[in-house]
Amino acid sequence: MIPVTLPGDSRSRIRELLRRALTTPRFILCWLAIWLSAVLTVDYYDRIEAPGMNDRIALHHGIVTGSAPYQFRYRILTPYIADGTARLLQHLPIVRTRPSMQLRPYSELAFTLAYCFLNLLALITLFWSLGELLWRLFRYDLALCGVALSAMLVSFTFRDHYFQPWSFWEGAFFALGLLLIHRRRYALFSGVSLLGLLNRETSVFLLVAFLFTALPQDMSREGLRRAARSRGLRFAVGNLAVWVAGFFILHAVVGYRPSTFFLETALRGNRAHVGYALILNALFIGLISPLVIAGIRRSPPLIRRSALMMPAYLGLLLVIGFWWEVRYWITLLPIVVPGLVAALANAAPPKELEVTLSAPG
Repeated sequence: MIPVTLPGDSRSRIRELLRRALTTPRFILCWLAIWLSAVLTVDYYDRIEAPGMNDRIALHHGIVTGSAPYQFRYRILTPYIADGTARLLQHLPIVRTRPSMQLRPYSELAFTLAYCFLNLLALITLFWSLGELLWRLFRYDLALCGVALSAMLVSFTFRDHYFQPWSFWEGAFFALGLLLIHRRRYALFSGVSLLGLLNRETSVFLLVAFLFTALPQDMSREGLRRAARSRGLRFAVGNLAVWVAGFFILHAVVGYRPSTFFLETALRGNRAHVGYALILNALFIGLISPLVIAGIRRSPPLIRRSALMMPAYLGLLLVIGFWWEVRYWITLLPIVVPGLVAALANAAPPKELEVTLSAPG
């Protein structure tokens, strides 16, 4: 006989599966990351993308056709993927009735949906990777707190730009990269570093962070000799060398154009907006920086050593960046947030922490 499943049994099984899912730590962490990412994606569209749509389309078109200014033309990852995604979305029933744009062979709706999808995916990657990293380094409850703090800080960066799709991905690649370093998944890290190269040139600082984490505490000749035989240091040096070679190959393939951005441009803009820049950076990081610095000092070695790249990163932005564009801080969230979490919890290295939920295997 064929067993018959009663409707009541099916409902009970579904309820049991839901109950298990809603009490599974990793499911809750993923759910939180997805929810916060969806909220921020819609908010980003309303505050940044929609008001600057025409300028966004023009710059996107310039990048995918190779006519963009020097400072944007090599950040090809997100625009190229968005362009292909928009072409596919244009065939959907709800999209294909919309007229194509003048510059691209798809509609504005397809363009919008493509970038919203990529923004959502980048934010999910950022929050999930950071949550997993915090769970492994500290505790589960601190991981949830860290993800919520990250979402709040990311939302503060929704100002003073119209087309910077690589910023979310740079933070996502940095968080994912640190998680892969912690798990010693070096081959996967290599893939992330190459994607980061195609995304934005400042991804090199992820490679620098990897190098700092792989260097030995004993910097004597013997210590360096022993470290040179370690898999981690070999991968760190090799990845950095590949990134540098890839940087020049990318420039050769895309082609050179004269720079339209000079140090005088940044200096003039920063002098005109110095007060505004000080207020934004003070609100984002300045007022809380003593806690972050103290927390980084108490954090596990991965965070402490990765933080050694921060002076070089911030020094570069002081010279060539617009100081009021606080989106630059998204890249450093995978270091800043663990430092803040460690300080708020008065945390010590993981072995001395009171464990509320064990770290994932």
